[in-house]
Amino acid sequence: ALQLSGYVGTAVGAALILSSKFLVKTMVGNDAIDAEVITAAMNYVRIRALGVPAAAIIGSAQSACLGMKDIRSPLYVLLAAAVVNFFGDVLFVGSSNPLIGGAAGAAWAT
Repeated sequence: ALQLSGYVGTAVGAALILSSKFLVKTMVGNDAIDAEVITAAMNYVRIRALGVPAAAIIGSAQSACLGMKDIRSPLYVLLAAAVVNFFGDVLFVGSSNPLIGGAAGAAWAT
């Protein structure tokens, strides 16, 4: 099940990366938005898409743990992820580097 989750997550992540421009333009709705904002949104989507395989695997593993009545392991994993996300946001979002700062930094931290 974890291997299948990895395959599905990889396919969905690749689809998101390939269609990020279309998706962002569709959600924004018009070209009146500043190009810098659209670029930041596309970078965010592309970076987050890299984590889709891991998210799919973690979701399957969490479901397996809960199915075996292990409620503590998923809790510890989620707690660790929240701590890493918090400190990653603090470290990356304020950076002036366009590859790891701002919206891209939030995506990397998540």
